[in-house]
Amino acid sequence: MSGRTIALLLFAALVLAGLILTYLAGRRSRTAGEFWAAGGGISPTRNAIATLGDLMSGSALLGGIGLMFLVGYDSLLYLVLPLLAWIPVMLLVAERLRNLGEYTLTDVLVRRFRSGSLRTVLAVSTLAISGLYLLAQVVVAGNLFTLLSGTGYPVAVVVTGVIMVAYVGLGGMHGATVIQVVKAVLLIGVLAGLTVLLLVRFGGDVGGMVARAVAPAGGLDPLRPGNLLKDPWDLLSVALAGTLGVAGLPHVMMRIFTVRDAVHARRSVTVTVALLTVATVLIAFVGLGASALLRNETKELAASGGNLVAPRLAELLGGAPTLGIVSAIAFATVLAVVAGLLVNASSAVVRDIWPSRAGDEVRRAKRTTVAIGVVVVVVAIALGPTFNATLLVTLAFAVAASANVPVLLFTLTWRRFTTTGAITGVLTGLTAAVVLMLLGPTLWPGEHPPISLSAPTLIALPLGVLGCVVGTVLSRRAPAGDFAAIQIESELGRGARATAESAR
Repeated sequence: MSGRTIALLLFAALVLAGLILTYLAGRRSRTAGEFWAAGGGISPTRNAIATLGDLMSGSALLGGIGLMFLVGYDSLLYLVLPLLAWIPVMLLVAERLRNLGEYTLTDVLVRRFRSGSLRTVLAVSTLAISGLYLLAQVVVAGNLFTLLSGTGYPVAVVVTGVIMVAYVGLGGMHGATVIQVVKAVLLIGVLAGLTVLLLVRFGGDVGGMVARAVAPAGGLDPLRPGNLLKDPWDLLSVALAGTLGVAGLPHVMMRIFTVRDAVHARRSVTVTVALLTVATVLIAFVGLGASALLRNETKELAASGGNLVAPRLAELLGGAPTLGIVSAIAFATVLAVVAGLLVNASSAVVRDIWPSRAGDEVRRAKRTTVAIGVVVVVVAIALGPTFNATLLVTLAFAVAASANVPVLLFTLTWRRFTTTGAITGVLTGLTAAVVLMLLGPTLWPGEHPPISLSAPTLIALPLGVLGCVVGTVLSRRAPAGDFAAIQIESELGRGARATAESAR
């Protein structure tokens, strides 16, 4: 049986199993709270594994390994920074956000100001971030399905779009969580399996493998910084995006609201950091193995943005069966992440831009999911298969850091912060990030982009902060929202304010 046949059979089995699990889990999503946040009933460990599935998606498994293969040293920054980013999330915001008892990050930010305009602006920011993240996953899935089936890239993207919409329509957040837990376990299993095969291939000589991986070849010196990030300012900009972006990613922070309380939120984030550390080390090791064994195939693998390095390594190490297993699991992992992203994107439309009647929210959410899926598929086909998924995800981090993080921090800590300041901050950070991103080397269609920064954060983040400050200063007489309520409830829980007032 050929590797392609094995891969297609495994793919079909995993997709079918995923749809069944999603349907069974989704039967619990009868209310809006259960659809958006699983009713707050996810255990900390299970939620941490699902969060790992959100972060270490197909873009990390395939894009991360491919980026290390293509550029060497510079790729380590993209791998390590999202891990470090969880430290401020764990220490500063996880418990406080969960104490506020909402469904989404936008709900928390609007809680203080009760502003429909702010809610709409934040929804646009959420759609921009989720859209970039979705594009990265769909590009990876298109490359993989093309490899598995032999179909063209556009057909592969359409098939991916149909399946990802079905996942969310059937299950909501309950279904997305079940699928993400399963696929996160499979992802770690794939990385561990490739690690074992590499150790066997090199007879346990890790030093020999590393020496071969970092030896200059074909004009590339893997140990030399600057193969991707050309100057220190570019390095700093990517570092800011990776470090601060996690706290502004709506689909990741949404996971904080799926556990029972603030204590469980902290436990969940702690376990996430541990799991993310293991996954990052394994990705780096497999990337080194790919560099040691596949350097003579650089030109062919670069044509897919490096996204097919891991499947090619699997084929070299274990033949057709291993290729089929790794490709099918990677594809299924992409679908799991896409499910969570679509839940978040549809919530931005249904809850923030196009609110519905109380009994109509879940039904309209499913329709919105279809519309968003169609848009993402069209854009992914227009972009083509050559973009590295990790670089696209980094742009999503950059937009999140520039548009959402300043507003989140000021909402929780600045008494004088006003609605005008929040709206101005989001719009300024979002606009600057998107414009600079389109003019930068990742998305600019020509060889000489006007902006040299791979991520726009170095410029867009300060502009987002400045927008918050200037908007607040110019609207000094505007109401600053109920800051006292936010402080009490974020520290002690949603019922603390009523308890404090009744005790007076």
